[in-house]
Amino acid sequence: MRQPSRWAALWAVAAFGLAGIAQADDMTAWLKDRQAQYAAYKSAHPHSAAEIAKIKDKTAKRASTAGPMGDVDQAPISWNATPKPVELWDGPAYPKMVVIPAGEYTMGSPETEAGRDASEGPRHRVRIGYSFAMGVTDVTVAEFKRFVAETHYDAGSKCVTQEGGEQPHPDRNFLHPSYAQTINDPVVCMNLDTAQAYLAWLSKKTGHSYRLPTEAEYEYAERAGSVTPWWWGADPEAMCANANGSDQDTKARFPELKAAGCHDGYAFTAPVGQFKPNAFGLYDMAGQAWSMVADCYHDSYAGAPADGSAMPGGDCGRRILRSGSWNNDPLSVRSARRSKNGVIDRRGDGIGFRVVRGL
Repeated sequence: MRQPSRWAALWAVAAFGLAGIAQADDMTAWLKDRQAQYAAYKSAHPHSAAEIAKIKDKTAKRASTAGPMGDVDQAPISWNATPKPVELWDGPAYPKMVVIPAGEYTMGSPETEAGRDASEGPRHRVRIGYSFAMGVTDVTVAEFKRFVAETHYDAGSKCVTQEGGEQPHPDRNFLHPSYAQTINDPVVCMNLDTAQAYLAWLSKKTGHSYRLPTEAEYEYAERAGSVTPWWWGADPEAMCANANGSDQDTKARFPELKAAGCHDGYAFTAPVGQFKPNAFGLYDMAGQAWSMVADCYHDSYAGAPADGSAMPGGDCGRRILRSGSWNNDPLSVRSARRSKNGVIDRRGDGIGFRVVRGL
């Protein structure tokens, strides 16, 4: 098994130091901790812009000499420009990032895969001929709270929860979903407007272009070179070591839910970075909270682009969601699993997002 990266130790320290701090007065401690982590990052990467420039140059040369794409049964290709994941971080109050290498993979699931939905086909080959940076984890409560505090953005006062049948409940929002969170948990009760507002603020603050990932980018990053139903392999009961989904801890609260037979220690969301990372150094790509992507909803991949871009057209009153959530069983957190948000302004206590940054 791949050993956790340096980020894992940082996340463990952060989670230990922050878990008991109340949200009402925790931001000073959070920012102080992040500033210390950021200083360590800057010391380890004094020439990060040069590192990125080299990656872009190597990627462009490799993409320009690539031959025709393989067929759907061929193994994924990753054009790694460096021997290990490269970290990228624009500031202590902003999401930590990792550079995702260019590459090629087969998107979708085979018809024989357990839990498969018809919308996961037809399988098709995708070549992402560019490197991009992706958040190491979902955007956290603290990161989003920092944005709200600075901009006074109205993040809404209603959120769909499991209290009384998944209906919008008043006085539920990202600070008060239907369950307790630490500031290091993934932010939930998000919708497209809240995500886009955060991304616009983040882009302005950093001078770099932040956005939602496309659906093809998300699945490529989640798979991280794997071809199995989950990035960790083919065993659904291994979910508890690798992802925060519906397990026996969740089922104890919600007996009606389907669940894995194992325990992961969390009935709802968990502080980010508690589970094993995939081969690209990304945490929580399966489970935790559904991630919004840039694509409008399509009920299949018919006519899907092969270059990693968002699929044009579709039902733009809805958005594709990827990754599954804390209340989804193993079959619903597979790498190919896709869902649609009911409407783009719907906030849910299992819906968050992850950021992508151009290089």
